[in-house]
Order: sequence, then structure tokens, then C-alpha cells
Amino acid sequence: METKDKNTVEFTMAAGRVHLIMLVMIIPIVLVFSGLFILIWDYEALASGLPFLVKYFIPVTLIGIAAHELLHGLGWSLFVKDGFKSIKFGFNWKFLAPYCHCKQPLKARHYGIGTALPLLVTGILPSLFAIGSGNSALLYFGIIFTWVAGGDTITLFMMRSLGKDCYVYDHPDKMGFYVKLNNE
Repeated sequence: METKDKNTVEFTMAAGRVHLIMLVMIIPIVLVFSGLFILIWDYEALASGLPFLVKYFIPVTLIGIAAHELLHGLGWSLFVKDGFKSIKFGFNWKFLAPYCHCKQPLKARHYGIGTALPLLVTGILPSLFAIGSGNSALLYFGIIFTWVAGGDTITLFMMRSLGKDCYVYDHPDKMGFYVKLNNE
């Protein structure tokens, strides 16, 4: 957290630190979701999805990443005056990462919804459905996209102390956001 000026507080994290945290995050994600799957189904059922993962990893990952960014845009566009016109998609070549940026401020709760949407829709819900249905290929998808949403999880964690009605400005260049203390 850094103060830009007396009325603005920046909540950002360096890309290297985000990547390090995400590297550690994969361990509990895999242990929790695959552990629950194995408890209900068994290890052989878990392994049965590996051929699908290997065969379709690249197209599924590319489609999933596009869906992830689109979900951010859709979520945020619901709560801003100019709707989807306020959403910018791009690719950060320095970090080899696609991004979605909202050009208008959002109330913290609305920013949180748009931030959490990909985590829920492409990560957690598919993982839970896979655990309930025994579909290990879907479980791998859910695990991957729960992990891909690691930066979003970090952002949600950084937002934990914000009032739900304060205004959040998506940071145009860094992973994170800033908050104006008085919305003048």
C-alpha cells in the first residue's frame, strides 16, 4: 500500500511478488480440491482426466483465459455509467499476461464482484461440480483457473479493509487499484 497524494491510497503489488504468492497458492488449491475428489471418488478417477488435460491443455487454457478476462469486463460493466464502453482489454507483453481494465471508478463491492467473478465461474464452481460429479477433467480445469485467479484473490485480500461503498479505481498499469479518500 502506497500513498499517491493526501487523498489517494494505492493498493498494488509488484508482479514478482504476485507470482511468488501464486506459486505458493497452487499447493493448497491442489491439495483441497484433489483431496476432496479422491476422498469421494478415488485416485484412479482423478488420474482418468489426465489424458484430456494433456491433449487439450493449450486450447482449453487459451479459451479459459479469454473467458476469465471477459468475466471481469462483464462484471465491472454492470456497475459503471458507460457500461462495456468503460472496459479495456489488452495484453501486457512485459509480463506475458492478458488484462482487463475498468476506466471508471466502482464502489468497492462492485469492484469486488467483477474481480471475483472469474474465480467463481471458471475456478471454484467447476471444481465443486467436478467433485460432485466425478469429472476429473473438469476438476483439472477448475484447479487451473482457481490458480489463474490468484492475482484476483490477492486483490480481494487487499480490499478486505475497504468500506463497501468507497470508490475504487482500477489501476491502469499495475496489479491492484487505488482509492480516493474523498471522492471529489
